[in-house]
Amino acid sequence: MNTRSIRVRLTAWYAAILAATLAIAGIGVWLALRESIHITVDKELRSRAQAMREFLRQAEESHEDSIDELMEDASLGPAGLAFRLADPSGRWLYQSRATTDWRTASVIPAQLPPRGRFETTAHRGRPVRVISARVPMGAVQIGVPLDEFEEMLNGFAWSALLASPLLLLLASAGGYVMSRRALAPVEQISRSASSIEAQNLSQRLPLSGADDELDRLSTTLNAMLERLENSFRRTTQFTADASHELRTPLAIMRTTAEVVRRRPRAEAEYCQALDRIVAECERTTRMVEDLMTLARADTGSRTAVRETVDLAGLLRAACADAGPLAQSAGITLSEGPMDCCTVQADAAALRRLVLILLDNAIKYSQPRGCIEVLLAKAGDKAVLEVRDYGIGIPAEDLPHVFERFYRASKDRSRKIDGVGLGLSIARSIATEHGGAIAIASTPGRGTTVRVTLAVD
Repeated sequence: MNTRSIRVRLTAWYAAILAATLAIAGIGVWLALRESIHITVDKELRSRAQAMREFLRQAEESHEDSIDELMEDASLGPAGLAFRLADPSGRWLYQSRATTDWRTASVIPAQLPPRGRFETTAHRGRPVRVISARVPMGAVQIGVPLDEFEEMLNGFAWSALLASPLLLLLASAGGYVMSRRALAPVEQISRSASSIEAQNLSQRLPLSGADDELDRLSTTLNAMLERLENSFRRTTQFTADASHELRTPLAIMRTTAEVVRRRPRAEAEYCQALDRIVAECERTTRMVEDLMTLARADTGSRTAVRETVDLAGLLRAACADAGPLAQSAGITLSEGPMDCCTVQADAAALRRLVLILLDNAIKYSQPRGCIEVLLAKAGDKAVLEVRDYGIGIPAEDLPHVFERFYRASKDRSRKIDGVGLGLSIARSIATEHGGAIAIASTPGRGTTVRVTLAVD
């Protein structure tokens, strides 16, 4: 048995708490019984003291002054009554045989409380409860033996002491069984979780349907497994797509170099081959930089320098940079209304976001098409829009356009030389600045990309 297991520790705690509870309850019951006995006996003693007081008053009124005669009167109380009388100075006038060895406080009447004084003494080793009270002749002490009550209390104490270990043992055994049954689902969860590996991340932990704490734990772990599965699937797909995209430029560079080395060639052929290799190197470099940007965004290690940025000025500068590219494609790039907005942002990152959107709009616009850039302030938000009137995005592709390496339909990608990372980078930049990006598109009528950022 593993003494460090939760089951054993729960049982130990249960046994310790139960032992403390039994001890406190036993002591409490014993004290309550003793107090109840004293209350009952004291009530009886008070009644006898009152009877003695009435008897002595009647005796005094009838001028009976002999103590012996008083003792012979049957009205004194039950046979064998243990009592003794004292005069006003506390000197004993009469003591019955059972009172000769009582050790009690003095019985000077002036010092006694009106309702009498109770104390416990002993007679031949047997406990006696005694009341000291005022009477017409001085004071009286009446006692009642407590040995039968003491035997009852001792019997209760011994019964509790002997029964408690057995009850504790039975309760501990029951607690161990209950803890074992209660923790059985935990062991099942542990076994199921240990069997989940990278190859079977789709497996989920079982639910009992009781909607208890363990079911909620399993639900939480299942949600975590789902996130891990999605992340692992995206990472696997990302790695596969990156490998596929990198394979093409590397193959081109290697093939070009191998072909050129097969035989001597003219200088122009060498230059043409080197130009091709340089172009593929640049394409590969851009892809690797994009991948590094996304990787830093995923890990949160990208350090952005925040400053106050005039968003309208940034948009005009980006449009000026993208103007030659739009002009070479025969597309008109126009600036629409732009409200004055300032945001706390990384200017370089926002500029890259806008250039990505403009580059996509130019790529997917028809010749002699038009692109509009607008900026509006709506409350505490700045809304940036890039509209093109090109081929648009099919409805089935819209949910996936922000996925890495995702390429839309062949109609859209027929003349595109990108690898499908631009919109992923744009979304990561918008998210990093606490904003959002959304796309609305109609095939054949164009696309509108809307970026929302918080203004100062």
